[in-house]
Amino acid sequence: MDAGVLVAVDLVNRMVVRPEPVEDMAVLREVLAVDPPSVAQLAPGHVPGFAALARELRAVFEDLSGGAEDAAADRLNQLLAAHPAHPHLAKEDGRWRLHHHPADAALVPMWTSICAEALARLLAGGHGDRAGSCADDRCGRAFVDTSRNGSRRFCTTTCQNRVKTAALRRRRAALGD
Repeated sequence: MDAGVLVAVDLVNRMVVRPEPVEDMAVLREVLAVDPPSVAQLAPGHVPGFAALARELRAVFEDLSGGAEDAAADRLNQLLAAHPAHPHLAKEDGRWRLHHHPADAALVPMWTSICAEALARLLAGGHGDRAGSCADDRCGRAFVDTSRNGSRRFCTTTCQNRVKTAALRRRRAALGD
């Protein structure tokens, strides 16, 4: 899966929908570990920018989860207008890699461009229905469905089992068992 999509999911889940309080710099170091130069540049001043990006991306995942692709596209277009993707080739470890941000972009605008462009490609490729938020009301974590049939509604089988078990208990209680 694309690093921009993975980082987008992690930013949402670790900075917006987190189960317990954690230190934001530690979270960002873990999320950005896919790109060691980003971790090296990371400073406490970047936290508010990444938190704002995570909130914007959460709204995109919620739109996609609800089937509101037009709203998700509008949000992504706003992010891309503010932080346009400027693809360039960079040689890393002897291989050419295509990057989707200006070569001289600052850290938060760079990742905004990367995440927005990756989610825009997902949506434009007809796979917007594969991104969403967990259907467990107590969870809400973002995910991208990589299954063959594309029918995933939960972030994990734990959430799926919790919802299905609760539904079964409600049905049994309604029947008087």
